[in-house]
Order: sequence, then structure tokens, then C-alpha cells
Amino acid sequence: MNYIYDTYINFQNTYFDFFEWNKEDKIIHIKKIPSFKITTKTLLNMKNDKIKIDKNFLNKIQNKTETFKKANVEFAAIFSDGKDVIAIKFTNNGINKQKSSIRIDEQEELINIIKRKKETLINYKILNKNIKVVFQTRLEKTNKNKILNIINSLYENKETQKIKYLYLECFGKNETNINKATKEIKKEIIKTNDNFYKITMILNMIT
Repeated sequence: MNYIYDTYINFQNTYFDFFEWNKEDKIIHIKKIPSFKITTKTLLNMKNDKIKIDKNFLNKIQNKTETFKKANVEFAAIFSDGKDVIAIKFTNNGINKQKSSIRIDEQEELINIIKRKKETLINYKILNKNIKVVFQTRLEKTNKNKILNIINSLYENKETQKIKYLYLECFGKNETNINKATKEIKKEIIKTNDNFYKITMILNMIT
């Protein structure tokens, strides 16, 4: 088995490029971690989709990762197709729950090391296909979640007039069904269209 030594990894539930790492993130200093050369298709599936690898491969990487501060990383590995590189932390069921980019100063070196290796065929199945990959920065995703939380709070606190006002501004008509109005507003936030920015502006004023 091939290993990568002395690198830094920032496992998150959502993949972020290195330049979006935050100081508050729990960045792990890796002593050694298994590495594999895979196809571009497999790498993209691991990066973008929810997948489940087979038990044989999971057993192969179990407890093979070591850290300098003895962090618990039971199932993890670094993967590259010779052009891109990503670290994945799997659950004990083989699901790619957490992902990490690699520091920009290490990327080229790791890719050059791995691409010289023999390609590994990994059996896996896609549990949830991310058909449309939306390219958003970490800050944009954080802001979107904040707005969704505010809408949920308005609904839970029965601030119906504010929800009605938001709906009217977004769609140009009244809606007395608060459940429907809330759902439609949240859809607009998720889409990140013009209404999203309108909702953000209004909430800044009324809250």
C-alpha cells in the first residue's frame, strides 16, 4: 500500500477548496495516510456524489491513517486521477461522509507522487447522484443557511405578517396559507435567484 506522509487535511461534510478553509476549522496534521490512483470518473463521484465503497476496500484502509496528535481517523485515504487530488473520510459503512481539499503548496507534489502509481479499481455504488453541481463559495453557502434559519424562526414564532410581506414582495400577490408561503420562500432562497437577494435585503431591514 502506498502512503502520503506529513500533510494537512480539513475534513468537512461539504467539499471546500483550500482557499476557503477557516481558522476555526479542525485541521488535522497527518503523519501518514493511504493513497490511491483512480479514474477521473471515480474521483468526481467521490467528490460530488454520495457513494458507498465496498467492504473489501474499506477493510483495506481501516486504521491505516496516523496523525501527529492521535486524532481518530479510522477510514480515510487520499485519491488522485493525476490531475486533481482529494482526501476522503468514510463512515464504517463505507459512505464518503467527509471530504477535504489539499493545501495549494502540496497539491502538485501529491499528484506527481500518486500519478506514477498503478491505478486502483474501487467498487462502489452511487447512493445519491448530485446531477447539478452548484458552484458556490463557502461564504455564499453560509449566508444561505443563515437566511433559511431566519425564515424557520419566523415560522416557528408565528410571525405571519413578516412571512406574508416577504411572499408579497417576491411573488406580487397575497398568500394567506403560511405553510405554503414559507415553503415557496425557502425554495427561492435555495435557488439563489433574484428573489433570494430581495429576501436578504428585506430581512436585513425587518430583523
